[in-house]
Amino acid sequence: MKLRSWAALTSAVAVIFCAGTGMAFEDCPVGVPCTEYTGSGNGSYFRITIPQDWDGDLVIINHGFDLNRRSIRGHETCRQTGTPVPCQSDADCPVDVTCNNISYFGLEQLLLPMGKAVAASTYSETGWAVFDSRKDLKEILKFMKKQPAIGNPERVIVTGFSLGGAVTADAVMRMKIDGAIPLCGAVGGGVQTWDTANEVRLVYDFLCDGIEGAEFTSRPDVGEATTFDSDTDAIRMALKVNACFGVPIGPSEDPQEAAAQAERLADFYEITQFSGSNSEVAIAMGFATLGMGDFVRDDDRLGGKRIGWNSEPDLDYSTLGDNPVLAADYDASVQRLTRGPGRSRLAKATLIDFTKGKGKSAEYPILSMAGSADWLVIPEFQRVFTDAAAIGGKLLTQTWISTYGHCTFTEEETTAIFLEYFDWLDSGDLVANQPSENDIAARCVAEGGIEGDTCNFDLGYVAAELHERIPPRPDWVPGAQP
Repeated sequence: MKLRSWAALTSAVAVIFCAGTGMAFEDCPVGVPCTEYTGSGNGSYFRITIPQDWDGDLVIINHGFDLNRRSIRGHETCRQTGTPVPCQSDADCPVDVTCNNISYFGLEQLLLPMGKAVAASTYSETGWAVFDSRKDLKEILKFMKKQPAIGNPERVIVTGFSLGGAVTADAVMRMKIDGAIPLCGAVGGGVQTWDTANEVRLVYDFLCDGIEGAEFTSRPDVGEATTFDSDTDAIRMALKVNACFGVPIGPSEDPQEAAAQAERLADFYEITQFSGSNSEVAIAMGFATLGMGDFVRDDDRLGGKRIGWNSEPDLDYSTLGDNPVLAADYDASVQRLTRGPGRSRLAKATLIDFTKGKGKSAEYPILSMAGSADWLVIPEFQRVFTDAAAIGGKLLTQTWISTYGHCTFTEEETTAIFLEYFDWLDSGDLVANQPSENDIAARCVAEGGIEGDTCNFDLGYVAAELHERIPPRPDWVPGAQP
């Protein structure tokens, strides 16, 4: 096996199991005295850092998708079973065990000097953690209230990357907070997001049925069982994908089979409209199999109750893509799934509806940044969120970054978003002072960024609607419907 191919496989494994983790440990920024607190509750662990000149604002920073249960450990604690072992670095832990870092992803370097406190949680669940994430975030606030040296924050602003963006959206809908900054967030809602992932699996099964070494044995709307503590599951999954498509490791040495793999891969791209690279196909399949199985099979979430639904007679796949013959074949052959009993529970896990509950009463501004070329958290998910906000009459400004990749933002772009947001929040008249995407792009340049280099705002970009990628389901939220 070629080294480069193996590197592609291990990279895919890393993204599937711990997207959004692994950054360096950070303490207080130079010249900014601060105090760090750690605690636990609801099965999660958290970290809070308060600057000496705290202005009363707390920014909760939510991490991305992670299937490794050993990440649910205290800050600077070895990721091992048994008695907790404190650590300062990986060198302090036994072989093959890392020192857990509840990361702020570098945002503390921007926010603490501004006088903002920061906090982050491991969540109490892996993967699609939004089932209980609001409870995890509330544990942070409970802890602060009980500490005489801290007390209640004056304002709570929630932000997060990728899955952390979905956690942020969930907080918008269910918690009493004062602001939100979703970043490249999977904010399309639980049902819409996982219907999209399920379609990836259905296309895979359609193309790879009968291919030796490629078939998955699980139901497509239940997903694969996972062990959580190693990369073994992800490697096995990627090997199956490689058997069918010849990626991410490499094509068959048999020229005829290699040609067949390439044809199947091309058909996969055509039907799914996947915009990632060949190596990233395995990552998408990881979410559609292991990511799905993580929460569907979990007794504390869906308890094995499947979530699919594409059996409606008017659910038409024949118009997808630019190859009508292939689309018609897929429409006639795709496995049809009746409405799963776990669907309602999944819908409640992230319900993007600004017309009821706390989401209806939210009066604070929301500023979102996402990638117009993001191949994982697709732009259509942001469209669900922005359309839902418009239906609910909420103040939301959506900005887009043109750089290819998942959550690929520069320091200057991120700085512009946060500075502009707090200016908006502090302005006194949220309607009159709502910033446009042009304002934020200009702020990026004003803060030292270079247009087209470190400031890559895709001005005027309009995301497609989700139903243009996959057929809509009757129970999708209004913001996702045609």
